[in-house]
Amino acid sequence: MKSRLVFILIFIIGGCKTPSELKTYIILSENNKDVFVLTTLIQDHLRKTNASTLDLNEILKNDSLHRLSNNFESIKLEPRGGYISVYYNFSDSRDLNIELNRLEQENIKLIRWKEKKLNRQNDGEIQFEYGERFFQIRKIILKKENTVVNKG
Repeated sequence: MKSRLVFILIFIIGGCKTPSELKTYIILSENNKDVFVLTTLIQDHLRKTNASTLDLNEILKNDSLHRLSNNFESIKLEPRGGYISVYYNFSDSRDLNIELNRLEQENIKLIRWKEKKLNRQNDGEIQFEYGERFFQIRKIILKKENTVVNKG
């Protein structure tokens, strides 16, 4: 009986120490609404063209609210084993003040956001499933910046 109690206490204490990933998702998605809008526009484009081509100017033509007109410098599509990657670079005139409609606000919470160090010279990566799975969004990867914090 005592071993069960000790196990339960260790489990509870260990569970309380781990940070919630939900907070990380909220922070990443809140600061990257433009990436989410780009993701949905690319997804629509992939479904229409069956992933044959990808051109930033063509994507931006479908942005009827012109929310992304100056946010991205380039995008590049690369098929991978099991998924499609779209690499993007931000422009210097990136505007973070983007308003999302109600449906977009609900959908942004469903996306897996991840921050990691990228080996490429891109600001991030968007991963989509192949056409058999209707180009569903797998995850959005953001470039983790190497910041030095001075403690003193």
